[in-house]
Amino acid sequence: MRTLIKGYLKESLSNKVLSEDFIDLIKHNFKAKFVYYNPKKNVIEVGVEDPNSDTYSYPEINIFSFPVTGTTSWLDESLKKNKNDMNFYGRLLNRNNPLFKDAEVVVL
Repeated sequence: MRTLIKGYLKESLSNKVLSEDFIDLIKHNFKAKFVYYNPKKNVIEVGVEDPNSDTYSYPEINIFSFPVTGTTSWLDESLKKNKNDMNFYGRLLNRNNPLFKDAEVVVL
């Protein structure tokens, strides 16, 4: 996954836009409501719902900014190891391989 993440980041730096797969990965890992690349500040902004917000009004969104400097430690630390997460990561890895695009990953 770390190799894939570094590839996504490199692609984002060269294209100045995040790929859908990279957005899906960040949303999954942070349980984010939105992910945005801000080219002016060269950061990825991640909007996460505040679990302590008042449930009777609109949810409060906390925005976290991560620099796009070539390091992926902020995302590496968000990787999870439970079965559902591994299945998601497997599907994400398979998206890049047209031969196994619809293959299901089984975690034992």
